[in-house]
Amino acid sequence: MNGIVLKNQNGYFNVLLDNNETASCRSRGKLKKKTDILVGDYVDCELDDSGQMLIKDVYPRLTVLHRPPIANVDELILVSAIKSPDVDQYLLDKMIVLSEYAGINPAIIINKYDLDPSHALSVRDYYVNAGYDCICTSLETKYGLENVQMLLKGKIIAFSGPSGVGKSSLLNYILGSSHFISGEVSSHSGRGKTTTRHAELVRYSDHSLLMDTPGYTLLNLNHLMPEETAYLFKDFRPYLGKCRFNDCMHDKEPDCAVRDAVQNGDIQLERYNNYIKLLSELNSEKNRR
Repeated sequence: MNGIVLKNQNGYFNVLLDNNETASCRSRGKLKKKTDILVGDYVDCELDDSGQMLIKDVYPRLTVLHRPPIANVDELILVSAIKSPDVDQYLLDKMIVLSEYAGINPAIIINKYDLDPSHALSVRDYYVNAGYDCICTSLETKYGLENVQMLLKGKIIAFSGPSGVGKSSLLNYILGSSHFISGEVSSHSGRGKTTTRHAELVRYSDHSLLMDTPGYTLLNLNHLMPEETAYLFKDFRPYLGKCRFNDCMHDKEPDCAVRDAVQNGDIQLERYNNYIKLLSELNSEKNRR
C-alpha cells in the first residue's frame, strides 16, 4: 500500500495512505541502513505478521529541502511582513533563487499590509514584475486573505519566512483551525521568536498538504555555483545567451544583454543589484572552499 509521510514521531512515521486513512508505521530494518525517511516521502507500506504497518520502500524524491529536511515539495510560499519585522528584499530574492535551484515553484506573500499599504503594494509589484505570484495580506483587516488559496498549487506546499511574519497564523486561517503555534516579535531585537521546530504535513484538502517551516533556513548556498545564478533569476532568462561573451557573468563585461535590459528598464535595478550581491556572496564562498 502506498502513502506519504506526514510526520516522524521518534521513529514512528505517521503516513497518509492511498485509502485516505492514516497509519503509524515503522521502518523495516534493511531500509534503515539504505536511507533516511523524510516527511514528504512517498513510501510503500505493508503489514507484518503482528499487524504492525511497516515502510518497506521509499520512492525516488523529486526535491529535497533542508532544516528541517522535507521531500517532494511542489511549491514554496515565501512569507514576509512589510513591517515588524521589516521586509528584506535581498533575503527574499535569495530564497527565490534557491527555490528555483531546487526545482520548486516559489510564490510570495507580503503580510501585515495594514502597517504600510503603499510600501507593501510597491514590494508586491516588484515581484510580480519579476514574474512571480505575489499578494499582500493582513490578518488584522482580512485584506487579501481571500486570495491566499489562489496561490496554493501542488500536493505538498511549504510555508517559509522569518519568524514573526505571520506564517503560522496564515496557515491557521487557511485550515480554519489553530493547528500551528504562532509567534511574536521581540521588542528588543525586532525579530520574531521561532515557534516551529519540526516538520509536519497537515491535510488541507483531498489534494493538498501544508507545512510550516522554521524561518528562511531550509535551503543553503553550498552547491550553487556563481555561473548558474543568472538563470535562476527568472526575469534575466529572455536575455541570457545574447551577450558578446558566452561566459558573461553580467557584472562588468562589455556588450552585456542583461545590463542593457537593466538600463532600458526591462529588468528592475534592485533585482540586478541583488543578483550582483548574491554573486559576490557565492564567489566569496567558493574562494573559502
